[in-house]
Amino acid sequence: MRFSAEQVAGMLLEPGARSGALHRQLSEGLGDLIDLGEIPPEATLPSERALAKALAVSRTTVVAAYQTLRHEGRLERRQGSGTRVTASGRPGDRETVSARALVGEHAGRSFVHGAPPTIDFSTAALPCLDLVPDVAASLTRTEYAALTQTHHGYQPRGLPALRERLAAMYTNDGVPTTPDQILVTSGAQQALELITHGCLQPGDNVVTEAPTYRGALEAFSLANCRIRSVPCDDHGMEVERLEDLAAIRPPRLIYVQSSVHNPTGSVLADDRRRRLARLAERHGTVVVDDTALVGTLIEGTPTVSIAGLTTSERVLTIGSMSKLFWSGLRLGWIRGPAQAIARLAQMKGMTDLGTSLVSQQIGVHLLDRLPDAQATRRRQLAEGLATLTGLLTDHLPAWTWQRPRGGASLWVRIPTDSVTSFAHVALRFGVAILPGTAFSPAGVPDDHTRLPYALPRGALVAGVQRLTRAWNAYTDGHRDLPAVGVRT
Repeated sequence: MRFSAEQVAGMLLEPGARSGALHRQLSEGLGDLIDLGEIPPEATLPSERALAKALAVSRTTVVAAYQTLRHEGRLERRQGSGTRVTASGRPGDRETVSARALVGEHAGRSFVHGAPPTIDFSTAALPCLDLVPDVAASLTRTEYAALTQTHHGYQPRGLPALRERLAAMYTNDGVPTTPDQILVTSGAQQALELITHGCLQPGDNVVTEAPTYRGALEAFSLANCRIRSVPCDDHGMEVERLEDLAAIRPPRLIYVQSSVHNPTGSVLADDRRRRLARLAERHGTVVVDDTALVGTLIEGTPTVSIAGLTTSERVLTIGSMSKLFWSGLRLGWIRGPAQAIARLAQMKGMTDLGTSLVSQQIGVHLLDRLPDAQATRRRQLAEGLATLTGLLTDHLPAWTWQRPRGGASLWVRIPTDSVTSFAHVALRFGVAILPGTAFSPAGVPDDHTRLPYALPRGALVAGVQRLTRAWNAYTDGHRDLPAVGVRT
């Protein structure tokens, strides 16, 4: 396996900044990736010159880091084949857990490793609403007892009361739904994983937006699917481009975020929704409509989901309570045809026997507070968006963006051909950002980043100030800048 300089640079951006001399930071970062199996044994690393360019450091820094790792026995240099990771273990040894799923960067790394020692602009997680602990604490002993005394606790389909509430919510929104059309999941990510493994086989063609939710790209890649992409603009997926692709080779599955798109914050236009619904009917394609961010609308009101515009039995809608209320609830769901939901419930039963009933009971009560939660979240996000865009306008006027209609992040174009390289400079100034290439299939321009605005004002101010200093240094062509930690 051969890693490009851009791949290694992207992997080194998480979990965040390190301290000490740059060559030592680099050798420690590469060493961690090797130890975790994310850069596996026998993998070939990029040349010193290429990696230095991608990291915005001098070639001397990379040479010193590689030399340190060779002295530690982690790397070896082979004549004519470059620098490789040494083989690990005795001949014939086999790893217990395959590293195949770990190779490269992935959405969960920053959460697995913990918060980076920087201002973290690399994730767009939302803070918990104040009403969540209040609602959770309001559950009575009678309610807890009802959960434990009426059932053994294994309910792969989900708590009946929550499924009934969700079905009623869809019905009230113009999409007639019964409880047997709802499957409760441990978050929207599990919903996506279940659909991926239940609907796709290796080699199947999948179409996504570009950019799109990075967790979806990872799920489809691990399932060995062939991923094609369609651009999206401030009105969502360009469905006419999708129609052109489908005319050549109809995809097995289309993944779209129609309500609020991550990372751009756009909402799919009504005419595009209808065209997408007709395309699904015409080709018999599975459409996965990920509406996990619908509760984060800042402007406008929710429109009818794609499921409400078609008679197709191949539309699966993903929902979530994580973005509106709190990610720690781990409550999501799938809405779809009853037969498909029954089969996905069987798969979920084999995976975890069901989502926590206590969390689901809390979810039932949280839905009673839905209008309050939406109003609070809309106000928080609107204030954060105004703060971030004002700061960027004042300090980084060359950076551009389209105003999002929802979500927790701004999709920003930076005038460079390598945001990955700039991100390493930003880390040395104490702020972590994520290159936009993480949200798109390979081959897209490296000129965007996603900046969160659901952060305290102080963090936004300090983060943009650090980005400004980093950008000035980067555009001046500085290399091997000292790590300045958390200076404001």
